[in-house]
Amino acid sequence: MPEIRTALESDIAACTTLLGLLFSQEKEFAPDSEVQSRGLAMIIENPGTGRIFVCEIDGEIQAMVLLLFTISTFLGKKVALLEDMIVAPAWRTRGIGSLLVEHAIGFAQKEGFGRITLLTDSDNEQAQQFYQSKGFSRSEMVVFRKVLEGETSIKSGETDTWMCRECGWLYDPKEGDSENNIKKGTTFERLPSDWCCPVCFASKSDFDLFL
Repeated sequence: MPEIRTALESDIAACTTLLGLLFSQEKEFAPDSEVQSRGLAMIIENPGTGRIFVCEIDGEIQAMVLLLFTISTFLGKKVALLEDMIVAPAWRTRGIGSLLVEHAIGFAQKEGFGRITLLTDSDNEQAQQFYQSKGFSRSEMVVFRKVLEGETSIKSGETDTWMCRECGWLYDPKEGDSENNIKKGTTFERLPSDWCCPVCFASKSDFDLFL
């Protein structure tokens, strides 16, 4: 029988693995196990910021979802952001996602939250239909995001790979640059201005988008 419960510190490794699956399939994000583990720990250690709910089956975590807490001045109440909903491939289409989301909704209602907000990819019709079936409705508001210095896990789309004109070395954000202590997931645009090619030491301006 599936058991839905609040995640513990001992669950971080399993949840990190699930997030790796999630971020690998999403358009805007790339997995980074170290970063994901740190984020999960921040929530578990500070329950005032949110809750992580996991589905455990036969002693193993097979799904997760989390609620992050904030306050709406419009409602004058606590509200939540639902994020990181993921079910292990072997357990999809078995109702596990429904159990998790319904548990999260029940928790929010019991705690007096006024609203739950979530984001999905604009072309993920299956996810949109799923959330609509759970009582969520589409908002007319548009999402804007500003990446702050130090964030390294946003995918960069067309700027994924850049080539050095001097030696042909390729900078791939998925690999980073260990020689210069650049973490995996760092897009070319966010490389320091004084960064240089680890092979021939050409400057950042000597790189072209690799098509």
